[in-house]
Amino acid sequence: MSVLFNSLHGDLSRLSLGESGAIPGEWKGRGALYFENNDLAAPVLLLDEMNAESYRLQIEMACPGPYGFVGLVFGARDAQNFELVYVSPGTDDEPGEIQYDPIMNGSSTWQIYNGPRYQAPAPMPSGEWTQLAVEVKGRSAAVYVGDSSSPQLFIPNLLHGPCTGKVGVWGYLPSYVRHLTVEDTGSALTLEAPDDLSRLMSETYVTEWLVSGPYPYGTAIPADMSWTKAAVEENGTLNINRLFPADRDVTIQVRSTFSISEDQETMLSFGFSDELRLYMNEQEVYQGEWKWAPPESDGRIRPDHIKLPVSWKAGIYTIRAELTSREGMFGWGLGVRTGLTDISWHSEEQ
Repeated sequence: MSVLFNSLHGDLSRLSLGESGAIPGEWKGRGALYFENNDLAAPVLLLDEMNAESYRLQIEMACPGPYGFVGLVFGARDAQNFELVYVSPGTDDEPGEIQYDPIMNGSSTWQIYNGPRYQAPAPMPSGEWTQLAVEVKGRSAAVYVGDSSSPQLFIPNLLHGPCTGKVGVWGYLPSYVRHLTVEDTGSALTLEAPDDLSRLMSETYVTEWLVSGPYPYGTAIPADMSWTKAAVEENGTLNINRLFPADRDVTIQVRSTFSISEDQETMLSFGFSDELRLYMNEQEVYQGEWKWAPPESDGRIRPDHIKLPVSWKAGIYTIRAELTSREGMFGWGLGVRTGLTDISWHSEEQ
């Protein structure tokens, strides 16, 4: 293995601090890079591109208080689009937590990517220096926290694709990072991509949508609005952050049309963030809000969050949704399962 970079606090000349607000600091007698808030979720990036197919990133990290998030950036196309793995500290009763949170068009996406595929417990005591390492191999990554020789989280399919680009560090709320090392670990194995579409269709997800452009909340959709075809993610969620930068109080519309040849009774289930009005053949069937407002709600998109019984008659149906971003961050999307079998999907003109 060849060491490509081995510093942080003492050598800022090779780093782009961007809009992160990171400054030199010290925690428990060790020099470090300090993040205070970083509300824009901006990364600190090495100026040099990472051309290796397979590499290991490692840092020492600490959160001085009970709240904080600190981690590693890789595969950065720019400061608005990059892979991110971070850890938050635990308590006396609960361990810390790893979160895979790819930043897309400047927005975090942890409300879209949640559950054991993207999250895992890990030891990170508040106030203590802890090691974090990410081993990247092509489109996959393994995450190690503390002294573990086995990864606590394995990500088989990085959501920005092949992991070339810049690398760096990231923090949100008071947090410290020191001793970044980057090592080239050789060639990556080429893994066959999973057939997510067939699996999702068998689980009765709506897998393809027509998506409008964003427009101001509370106004009518422009008559000349263009529409774009978009497929759902590997977890069945339509990720609006992949398509558009998020902002507060903006709305998009999505629709999908299909037909069934015989009557069926199923449970229509769906999850969303942040605000939704859902229509079936232009009849409103649901209106609600789901966003980060603990302890009542966390805004995470789960496909079985809302369930509605539906008596379907043979014929053509269009599901249409008005989906509004209220938070401007964290994740903007929708996942729908019809429960139907033998669906014929209709291709619509854009």
